[in-house]
Amino acid sequence: MENNYFQNDTSYIKCSLADISLSALEQRNISFETTSFVNVSLLKSKIIDFTCIDSKLDQCNFSNTEMERCYFKNSMIVNSKATGISFTDGEFKDMKFKRSKIDLANFRFAILKNVEFDNCILTGADFQGAKLNHASFLNCDLKNVDFSQAEFIKVDLRGSEISGVRMEINNLKQLTVDPFQVAYIGGLLGLNVKS
Repeated sequence: MENNYFQNDTSYIKCSLADISLSALEQRNISFETTSFVNVSLLKSKIIDFTCIDSKLDQCNFSNTEMERCYFKNSMIVNSKATGISFTDGEFKDMKFKRSKIDLANFRFAILKNVEFDNCILTGADFQGAKLNHASFLNCDLKNVDFSQAEFIKVDLRGSEISGVRMEINNLKQLTVDPFQVAYIGGLLGLNVKS
């Protein structure tokens, strides 16, 4: 079902969108700058080449949405749901995710630079082949997250649940972890840690 609420190939500046349900939206090449999204639902939508700059998305629902080749810069997603979202080949710069449910998300081959996940649920998320540069996952649920073939530069996992996380051993030197995570990281190295 096609729902063209916005015009394809169009930029929107200084907008305020609130209490809107745009489920099953199909759009291409739309851009938002200095925009506020509050309680906006894009459930099961397909938006290719989505750009969001200097914007805040609060209490939104992006579950099972495709946002491939998206670009987010200096923006924040807070108190939102994005279960099963696809950010394949997306780019995130100076971005914050706070208190959001982003489980089973697809970040394959995405570029994340100066990105902070704070108190987020990312269970089962897929970061295969992603490039994470100065990324922090603070107090997040990272159970069964796949970082296989990802590239790390200064990645912080402190305070996060990391059981079942998969990552390349060569990325360990780029990790910051807390003392409670050391035993799990040791297990990735094949160490038998006992008390």
